[in-house]
Amino acid sequence: MEYVRGDRFGTDFTQRRANSLNRFLTRLTLHPVLRTDWNATMRSRPQRGSSRDEQASGVFDNFTDTFINAFTKVHKPDKRFIEVKEKSDKLDEDLGHIEKIVARVARREGDLEADYKDLAEQFQRLINLEPGVAPSVHAFSASVEDTSSGIKNLKDHTDQNYLGSLRDMQAYSTALDFEQLTEYLAKSTTDRDILASSHGSSALTGAGGFIRSKIEDVRGVDHEQSRRERLRRLELRIDELTREVEEAKKTTEAFDEEVVREVADFERIKRVEFKSQLGGLADAHRGFYEGVLGIWEGYVREMGEGEVVFGEGEGVEA
Repeated sequence: MEYVRGDRFGTDFTQRRANSLNRFLTRLTLHPVLRTDWNATMRSRPQRGSSRDEQASGVFDNFTDTFINAFTKVHKPDKRFIEVKEKSDKLDEDLGHIEKIVARVARREGDLEADYKDLAEQFQRLINLEPGVAPSVHAFSASVEDTSSGIKNLKDHTDQNYLGSLRDMQAYSTALDFEQLTEYLAKSTTDRDILASSHGSSALTGAGGFIRSKIEDVRGVDHEQSRRERLRRLELRIDELTREVEEAKKTTEAFDEEVVREVADFERIKRVEFKSQLGGLADAHRGFYEGVLGIWEGYVREMGEGEVVFGEGEGVEA
């Protein structure tokens, strides 16, 4: 909502984006292709902008693919891609559950921070009512306020860094889109089979051949010459389709291997990122509890020294 309202330069929003950018750059350094030369890789990609003719042809191609695929049988996808799809769905589901739990923890830490801060403010008000215990109350209030600051730092790390890493991992998994990759692979195989089975689509027999023969009779066309011309075009078409089948097969196999490599890279980068983020979360908790321990041990020592001084003062007055 802050982004919608326009608070795009707030500390919290900026810190989240900085952490996300850091994770993105880390993924680039871990990727075997993108880490070599990011600029060259992006320059080799097609431009986002396209002309009106390209957009029109793209719409027509999409319509044609949709119409043809509606009447084609989808082949059984590779077992490896089925397993990858199942793992991807399970990862998205688990990340969703963990994200909800961590978000709830971050909210509870925010509530604790507010409660500790309010408690420190209330004890500060006691100083005006009980000046005699001002040093003790001030020390206790300062310790509570320091604890509140520690909880805030822990909450910021949990909310801005760890929770953001879970959401970034969900986006990373979605960007790979294993389901679309599987569908594309199945479509490529189907297109190859359609090309292979369409060799005889221009056969000279059947109702189509009979109608063509009658039309040629009306036009006075030489049947033998027409037949030889159609055979010549058909042979050229068969040669073209044969090359297309070979190319489609090579493309499918290359795409298959590329997806397998990309999945392996994703799993490796995911392990490194999870290890780093969990380690950072553990370090944040350890630092928080060490800080709290030091704060309250210092308070106890200070109060112990104060009791000795206070006892000596009572003895003098007696």
